[in-house]
Amino acid sequence: MASLDTKRVEDMNYFEMLAWLGIGSSHPGGFPATLQNLQSIQILPEDYVLDAGCGSGLTACHIAKTTGCKIIGIDISSEMIDKATQRAASEGVSHLIEFKVGNVQQLPFADRIFDWVIAESVTVFLDKVKVYREFYRVLKPEGHIADHEMALLKELPAQLKQQLEECYGSGTNPLTYEGWCQTLTQAGFQDVEIKNPQPLKNNSNLIVNALKKDWVLIKGLADKARRQPGLLPRLQKNAGFMKQYRSYFGFGLVYGRKPTPPILPKSKSFKDWLLRLLRFQ
Repeated sequence: MASLDTKRVEDMNYFEMLAWLGIGSSHPGGFPATLQNLQSIQILPEDYVLDAGCGSGLTACHIAKTTGCKIIGIDISSEMIDKATQRAASEGVSHLIEFKVGNVQQLPFADRIFDWVIAESVTVFLDKVKVYREFYRVLKPEGHIADHEMALLKELPAQLKQQLEECYGSGTNPLTYEGWCQTLTQAGFQDVEIKNPQPLKNNSNLIVNALKKDWVLIKGLADKARRQPGLLPRLQKNAGFMKQYRSYFGFGLVYGRKPTPPILPKSKSFKDWLLRLLRFQ
């Protein structure tokens, strides 16, 4: 992929724009929602965590600082990985976190190695069953998924769905809360539920809110705006859509547990079968 510094903001897709701005908390509710979600789950110091779609590393670094657990963060954008690595060094958690370029639909990890997979506003843009089956594959038995995603509170008219895709990219497809649960169950998870469900608030300008609260993003932002006059109209378009139609949308934490496979009885040997046969003679 060509460097985003040489690409017009008008030609960037939503993910590329986030990477160029260095935004890692543009999910609904922003970082306050992240903190609320982390309070509702229990990540332990001995856990091994995958942050799928880690962005600029804000969530991963917070988890590492507050729990001391080991984390791997992946993102499809090398720009995001560079920013996340810089953040971890600045916040003193490089010894706990590894960041690498990777695709959540084809995770570069062996089966059954993570205790937690966390994600924030990634699955909504992708093939949900495919992503969840990959998360299931890399989780240990009794491992957990915690995926913060946008949800539909009521049916979205076709015209608005088209506008949604124009703002956030082709394939953007939020589900109802029930739909998210059904999809996670279809991938094999149990104890599926939505934690912290809530509607979008009035301050639903996700990108602007992220820019205000994340110190990593402020550096160089004024220069980006000067070099790219199309940035402000692009941000206004996204923000305007969500402001006008926010009543259609909510968000919550899609949670599930990977069950332990049932223990099958060992097959009987020929000797066991013969002794059992003789016993009934």
